[in-house]
Amino acid sequence: MFSRPNALWMYQLICWLAVLALLAHIAFCDWVLLKPTDVGGTLMGGMNGLLFNAGWLVATSGLLLTLLLRLPGSIYACIGAGLLTLGIGAWSLINYPDDADQLIYSVSPGEIGSAMLTGAIFLTLGLFLRSRFRTTGRPSRSALVAKSVVASLIAILFIGAPIRIAWQVSLPNCAFNKQGQQLTICLGDDEDERVIVD
Repeated sequence: MFSRPNALWMYQLICWLAVLALLAHIAFCDWVLLKPTDVGGTLMGGMNGLLFNAGWLVATSGLLLTLLLRLPGSIYACIGAGLLTLGIGAWSLINYPDDADQLIYSVSPGEIGSAMLTGAIFLTLGLFLRSRFRTTGRPSRSALVAKSVVASLIAILFIGAPIRIAWQVSLPNCAFNKQGQQLTICLGDDEDERVIVD
């Protein structure tokens, strides 16, 4: 068993790791979603936007959960999420392409403005909670264990999932499985170009 000071130290470390993982996830999703990308040649504007919207929504829900549980670092993560969203949104608006009337982009200036409003709400919420909850007492042993478990699950999810996705190898061009089913699009002119994958 850990002594009380060691348990508090581990609790602080796990909580900060969890909120930093959430903040990194929100920053990555903000960057992908708010950066104007030409999607005119893709089917339905590309489907990655739905995936990153879902990722942002899950990370935001996790951040709100840490705020409800008053985990250490959660208020600063809320302020950071607001500042990051405002900063990325402002950068995207300033660098928005001039040819937006001829091409289709993944995000419109109005959508960027809506995201910046969300960032302003996060910033305001974080600053309000920071001024409201300056001092917190030490949690009881049962609260410490429960909050540590929640923080550990958040850290495992938001650190483990990106690592797992990064380790997956993408399929090569013109890939087929052993049964002859086509898995990826064949874009080359060579008719014999076929890669068999498991």
